[in-house]
Amino acid sequence: MAGRFELSARQVGHAYQKSKYWARLERCVSCTQRSTRCRQSAQISCSVCCCGISRRCTLWQQHATPPESTLRDVTEAWLLPGARPKRLAGRIQPSGRMFDSPDLKDNKMITAACGEMSGQKRMRPEWPDRAWAPGPLKAARLSPEPGPSWREDPSALLGDLEKLCDHSPQQLLPFLLDHDCQLQQVLESPGLSPAGVYTLLRALRAAVESAGEPERVQPILALALRPAFILRSLLGFIAELEHFEHQEGQISQAVLEDTVAALHHLLTAAPAQTKTLLCHPVDLLCASVQRLQSRGFQFTWILQKRLHDTQRLVDAAFPRHGTPSGSLVSPAWREDFHQIPVFPTPEEIFVDARGKLKRNLTTGKYASDAAYLDTHFRLLREDFIKPLRDEISAHFSLRDLFRGAGKPRRALRLYRNVQLVTAGTSPAGVTYMASFQARQGSGQAASKRLLSGSLTCLISSDCGQVLFGTVVGGKGSALRQGAVWLDVKASHRELWRRHLGKTSFLMVESPAFFESYRHVLEGLQETEPTRVPFQRYVVQCCTAVAAPAHFGDDVTFDLSVLQPTGPAGTEPVGDTPEGRVAAVDLRAVRPCDALIWSPETFPHLDESQILAIRMALSREFVLIQGPPGTGKTFIGLQLMEILLANQARWWEARSPFLVVCYTNHALDQFMEGILRFQPSGVVRIGGRSRSDKVAACSLRNLRQKQLPGLLGTLEKHRYGWLLKSLRQQKESVAYRTEVLQLLRRGILTARELAAEMRDDGLDRSWAAGRLDMLDWLQIQPPAQETPARKQGRGWTAGVQDDLLLRPRDERALDEEEELGPAEEQHNIAQEKFAYVLPPEGSSSDQWMRRYLAEGDIMPDEDLANVRDVGELRLRDRWRLYRRWMLAYETELKETLVVKLEEYEKKAGELAQLTFQEDLQVLKHSRVIGMTTTGAAKYRKLLQKIQPHTVIVEEAAEILEAHVLTSLTPACKHLILIGDHQQLRPKPADYTMEKKYCLGISLFERMINNQIPYVQLLYQHRMRPEISQLLVPLFYKQLKDHEAVAEYEKIQGVESSVFFIQHTAAESQSADSESYSNKFEASFLVSLSRYLLEQGYTESQVTILTPYHGQVLKIRALLKSKDMGDIAAHAVDDFQGEESDIVLLSLVRSNKEGQIGFLQDKNRLCVALSRARKGFYCIGNLAGIAAGSKSNLWKELLRLLKRKNLTGEGLTLVCQNHPDTKTVVKESSDFGKIPDGGCTLPCQARLECGHPCTRRCHPYDRDHSLYVCPFPCSKLCELNHRCPRKCKEECQPCSVEVKKVMPKCGHQQAVPCHMLADLWLCQEPCNQRLECKHPCTHRCGEACSTCTCREMIDVTLPCSHVVRTECYKQKMPLTCHEPCAQKLECGHHCKGSCYECVQGRLHVHCRNKCTRVLLCSHPCQEPCFENCPPCKRACPNKCRHSHCDKTCGEICFPCIQPCSWKCKHYRCTQPCAELCDRPRCDQPCQQSLQCSHLCAGLCGEPCPPKCRTCHRDELAEIFFGDEDEPDARFVLLEDCGHVLEVRGLDRWMDGDPDEGQAQHVQLKVCPKCSTPIQHNTRYNNVIKAIQQKIKEIKLKIQGNREELEAGKQQLLHRLNNDRDLTAWSGLGRSVMKTVSRQSLLDLENTLNFLASLCRLKEQVKRCTVARERNLKRKIEAVERWVGRKRPAFTAQQLRECRQEIKRISYLGNVFERLSGYENQQAPLSTEALALANEAVGVLQRQEPFTQSQEESLQQLLEKIEEQFPAAELPLSEAERVMVTEAMQFGRGHWYRCPQGHLYTIGECGRPMQQSSCPECGAAIGGQNHVLTRDNVTDDQILEPATVHIALLQAENRGQRDQAWQRQTEHFSLGEHVAALRAAAGTQPG
Repeated sequence: MAGRFELSARQVGHAYQKSKYWARLERCVSCTQRSTRCRQSAQISCSVCCCGISRRCTLWQQHATPPESTLRDVTEAWLLPGARPKRLAGRIQPSGRMFDSPDLKDNKMITAACGEMSGQKRMRPEWPDRAWAPGPLKAARLSPEPGPSWREDPSALLGDLEKLCDHSPQQLLPFLLDHDCQLQQVLESPGLSPAGVYTLLRALRAAVESAGEPERVQPILALALRPAFILRSLLGFIAELEHFEHQEGQISQAVLEDTVAALHHLLTAAPAQTKTLLCHPVDLLCASVQRLQSRGFQFTWILQKRLHDTQRLVDAAFPRHGTPSGSLVSPAWREDFHQIPVFPTPEEIFVDARGKLKRNLTTGKYASDAAYLDTHFRLLREDFIKPLRDEISAHFSLRDLFRGAGKPRRALRLYRNVQLVTAGTSPAGVTYMASFQARQGSGQAASKRLLSGSLTCLISSDCGQVLFGTVVGGKGSALRQGAVWLDVKASHRELWRRHLGKTSFLMVESPAFFESYRHVLEGLQETEPTRVPFQRYVVQCCTAVAAPAHFGDDVTFDLSVLQPTGPAGTEPVGDTPEGRVAAVDLRAVRPCDALIWSPETFPHLDESQILAIRMALSREFVLIQGPPGTGKTFIGLQLMEILLANQARWWEARSPFLVVCYTNHALDQFMEGILRFQPSGVVRIGGRSRSDKVAACSLRNLRQKQLPGLLGTLEKHRYGWLLKSLRQQKESVAYRTEVLQLLRRGILTARELAAEMRDDGLDRSWAAGRLDMLDWLQIQPPAQETPARKQGRGWTAGVQDDLLLRPRDERALDEEEELGPAEEQHNIAQEKFAYVLPPEGSSSDQWMRRYLAEGDIMPDEDLANVRDVGELRLRDRWRLYRRWMLAYETELKETLVVKLEEYEKKAGELAQLTFQEDLQVLKHSRVIGMTTTGAAKYRKLLQKIQPHTVIVEEAAEILEAHVLTSLTPACKHLILIGDHQQLRPKPADYTMEKKYCLGISLFERMINNQIPYVQLLYQHRMRPEISQLLVPLFYKQLKDHEAVAEYEKIQGVESSVFFIQHTAAESQSADSESYSNKFEASFLVSLSRYLLEQGYTESQVTILTPYHGQVLKIRALLKSKDMGDIAAHAVDDFQGEESDIVLLSLVRSNKEGQIGFLQDKNRLCVALSRARKGFYCIGNLAGIAAGSKSNLWKELLRLLKRKNLTGEGLTLVCQNHPDTKTVVKESSDFGKIPDGGCTLPCQARLECGHPCTRRCHPYDRDHSLYVCPFPCSKLCELNHRCPRKCKEECQPCSVEVKKVMPKCGHQQAVPCHMLADLWLCQEPCNQRLECKHPCTHRCGEACSTCTCREMIDVTLPCSHVVRTECYKQKMPLTCHEPCAQKLECGHHCKGSCYECVQGRLHVHCRNKCTRVLLCSHPCQEPCFENCPPCKRACPNKCRHSHCDKTCGEICFPCIQPCSWKCKHYRCTQPCAELCDRPRCDQPCQQSLQCSHLCAGLCGEPCPPKCRTCHRDELAEIFFGDEDEPDARFVLLEDCGHVLEVRGLDRWMDGDPDEGQAQHVQLKVCPKCSTPIQHNTRYNNVIKAIQQKIKEIKLKIQGNREELEAGKQQLLHRLNNDRDLTAWSGLGRSVMKTVSRQSLLDLENTLNFLASLCRLKEQVKRCTVARERNLKRKIEAVERWVGRKRPAFTAQQLRECRQEIKRISYLGNVFERLSGYENQQAPLSTEALALANEAVGVLQRQEPFTQSQEESLQQLLEKIEEQFPAAELPLSEAERVMVTEAMQFGRGHWYRCPQGHLYTIGECGRPMQQSSCPECGAAIGGQNHVLTRDNVTDDQILEPATVHIALLQAENRGQRDQAWQRQTEHFSLGEHVAALRAAAGTQPG
């Protein structure tokens, strides 16, 4: 309908009033139609041209009284003026009385049906008071036989019909047929209510759709087609339809669907009644629906589609022109095609937009450039939309019982139960995973489904929403599991809010591959109409072709590359008049030199090839037609080589050439040819190359190779930053989606829901009850399940920081294995949940899944009544939890949408940067190759590169729009190579191809418009017998090259070309439109087997067929016969290919004479021209020729009969017996010749003298593969007969004989051919090894190779005894004896003797630590001097937020205003600062739930205990004042205890007069010792403690500047110290250091390793034995140092230092002794004894102590005296500088008079005085008594004891001075020691 119909009941009533003034019928003066004259005016008014009220020229008989004309005016005067459709001119009905029923005079009924009249109130006397939607009537009962009740009350029949519709719709039709009389009464009843009308419509629909044959339902429809029912009851029902709402203001969709379906069935059953009767209710229904839509009512797309289809049935009876009628208008109807979206819209799925389509002009020019672009854009867009529209329409259309079965439907690519489950990221942007019910089908069919780039249409289950998306990265494994990633064209917010995890879709995949359309359509829209490339030819069709503009007027070409022998200077050309041969310079040839362009100059080219090359070089628009086998690709490569060689002559800019092909296979072939003469500068764009050579020059590979040299530093940095940013965004999105997926099977922690609790005002109730989420919901996880670790809401700050900056133990030397991103995100997501259900549900957890899935949440009204969450019932708890979870999910989705938008923005920036990088690579290329789809996709790159020359291969097979988008305005030379007489372009829709000529290529259209072209004339492929099939049926001038006449005859077949005739019937697949023929498939497979038996290889045979169904059948048969390597293709997929032998299956054979694809002359041309040497075709040739609409098949059949190339059987000839021939007519006939020859025996005499026993076999004629079955007759030297076959090679005789072994004398059974000297005696050996144990080898084996495995006891150097195998006693053995020595920490060492280096270097203590940390949590790490920072969740929180870090990290201060206030005081400071208000001691005036006054204080949380109700509990004496009548109490929120305020104030404030140093600890609850951290009354006390804790954490961890300086010093040392070159890998551990302690540990490690490296250099000067001894000791220390440990303890540092010193002393002595031995200097006995004594001291097993070192010094002095002074002196022992660990884990903290912090170790009490390093004040004390002006920080640190106390200086100036003084000699540890010395303190 043109325009929107606006009709109301008021207007209908007005039309009724107006109809009273019309009486007579007269003729209209303008249109000559009968019209009415108004009684009040004499003006003639026609219902067609000028009335404005009546819709059609329906002629009514004149009536004197208004009531008789009322129905006419009501049915026709419902449309507003100006809204009449154009089709009305055809709806002229013949004159005559239309209705004779007396019911038409019932004014009451008419008034009720029309509704309000002139503003009066609507009357509905006949309509029931209840809602009119149909339902079972209580009074109606189903009666099997008609009774008198129906004659009295017809509504009883309606009740029975309603029940049948609800419960037994299949019984409706028999019931209606049995009660047709009663049905007639009901239909003619004047008082039929709308509910009754609807019941009848439902019954009609159900009856039609359940009927098997149309004849059964015709009588019922004839009754319904009565004018009284249609024009009174049905029109009244439709007029009142909008006044009966279904729910939420929406009209019932079911009511409309039933109404539309009933009308549709009536129209299809009685199309003749459309003009006279059925058009009225359809038009009124369409107008009503359109009016309701304008008022905001929503109707499903399927309902609108069916209504549109019904309206089209009416429109078909009234031919008209213009836009389509109805409310659905497609965007394709827009005038400007630039405004049409490329993606389809829901309207287009339900509207056929072909009214705007124009045919592709096969001849003649276009009106304008814009018209040319518009035509191809609309045709191409409709080509991919129409198949999808047709499939959806066929699926959702109503059943048409009256129009026959029609054409079988193609298998619909339908996926049910589709849901969008999660979001993901790809390089192109954001994608969504769609899960669906996986299909169970063949792998071949499934492999072509949901390919990357395919278009999908998602239709919601209620048909109210339609979405479109493209497949991204479709993979077979994921598809088989029922999942695919889609790029959905909708907003992220809308998808997450309405669809993800909620909406169930029906997904339909488009049959047309969308990716090949999308980029071409976008390219057409971007093409400016004024800049169409080669507009003169493609639009205007000018036949005068100009020369290439960029060549110039006097251009010459170097054609030496055309010579077969390679480039040369001259070439002889013909004879001159003088009889001499002239030489022509081919390096400067003009296209106009006719003498040169001849076969004499280029003998390897024929005349047509030379003409093609000449035209290509002289014209800017070139068409080269190449029939089959004429060398189209060869000519294209020749042209490319010429242009590349001559580019510098006419184009200085050297713009690259562009090669465009339709398929990837053709492009690979062309690019391989280019690489032969242009090995560099070639780029292939696209990632689907199957050629290794071409893939090496793909854009992706070249980008990786060339970009580093093309990009600058700034571009590289930006690219890396974008990649890193995208990776972070990707991890963030994956983390959030993982949390959303876990929400439906996980229970969030209370910490995660803290914000939701706070928003609902229930956070205090939750905290007061100290509830656990799992206990609160009464969930008991299984024993093996451990609830996830509770974390804060990490996603609010961004998960990428958590993932990239997660702390690690940087003190470990070995790299730790980190989790992958997916596992990492999964683990982080699970940390948000207290418990997660397993994916596979069990019966025990079904109740929990049911609770999580319920939709009942607690509303605000119920929430207002909640006081204590712990007292709620279980069901209410779950309702409240779901409320919190929903709020949590909503917030998470909002942040996720933001992250997705950020990701798409970053992905776009990266794509733009990649575009610039690709541009850099392509600018340095000479040839660019791409497919037509790739050219459209990368058109912006081409526009920047501006290729001046484009060569298009397969041009006649490419759609014109594809070629157009491959060109740029800069293109000056276009060469199209193809053959329009072979395959044409293949549109997706047959209508687009035949009716709109979309299948006509640009190549063919230009030839049709007389554009000059060249045809290649000589074919080099087919033998003459094959090429004669093409001439003259397809080509008039095609000639054979002389080379094809030399092909050998096909072996084993009488004729090399033959057509087999048969009459076996075809078959059609049930789920596709393709055909197959089992008879032909079996015959060709058997023929293939026979050809292989003739000696042909599988690569020489190819089977072709026009139908894909036959291809699948042939491939299955080939695979079953073990011939899977024989190629089987559809004809359309084999253009451009060739094979030695081609077998063709025509498939079609039916009685109707339908031949389908075989009508196509182009397809037949391809099929007949693919073979080189042999061609065999099978088909029903006579039936095909009879069914053909042209004479082509008839002429071909006559040709075959004339040359005897056709028959009912193929004659096979035996190669060995040529006189033996076999005729095969079907597959079973090949069984007569099972070996491919004949049935005669071979009997050929073999080389061995035996005869061949096989049947005649043409293959293996020299019997090289034949194995003679007769036994071998040869004998060995001892007359043993050979056991092998005659043809097999004889092996050495293996018969065993007795022989005596010459070496040992044993007698052995030895093979006959084996010599006794070479035999290995198998008797046991009786010799003994060096260890005196018996040898376990055999007699013939050498004893030296025997490994003794006797178990013996070995005493190790550590004096421990170990039991081991004998051969291991000379190896270094590991002692596993427990160390068991007592460590300085008081625990026994749990290491082994080997691990502890014989007790000299102990491992760290492995006992569990029991200390209390700074945060009051117990330490969970093993025993160590310095406990590591606490890793538990930080308890610091306030009313505004909570800290989400670990307890050991420094918290961020809250900057929100402090919330501590009451009606007397109010704090004005930020939350983290000390409050500026006093404590309020006024009583609280609030009442408790028991109605008694609160016993607490003003502004503080009310204690849950009542002074009256809980008097005994509150009056319990604790501080002493609890029983006072005015006592007030405070609630400790951390533990829930209630204490008297005055006593608690003293407890919290402390005793100011206490002078003795007290035990340091946090303030805790005096009843339960729970730390007090959250209480507003004691805010200042708590905040002061937190501030001090922060200062101490800062002291322990160190500031950033100090750490960075220390890192740089260690890195500098690693890079420059030659002793540490082997340990440069420690630099990574240095960079990951985050604390002072870790830095000191690394420095000690470097010190130890450097000393050991120096010792290694020293031992090289010793003798070999001494060097081995020292290296073993050094390696043991190296292993100990490199072992993973938390940190070095003081004991370990001391032991390692002493051990290195011991080895150093020993090395010095060994070096002195080795020096004297090497010099052969004499040594006195006394000196040697002293040296041995020193060595004995240094090689003891016990640790090297200070006393041993002192005694050793005396020995060394004596040795120095005994050895000559002029000889080698003893070098100094290795001194290792060790930095002692900072001891913060034990001790007490204090403040000096100026407030500076310091700590005292050991017992934690002061034993000596010192001075503060920062201010110089006196610190410390005597005899456990603190100096008077020093302050105890007894609210900061836990109680503990420490071995060493370290006074930590923070004065930057003193530190810098100390560093500057010692910079040349001090390490970091020495710097700390210097600070200690400056402070004047000693450890301990």
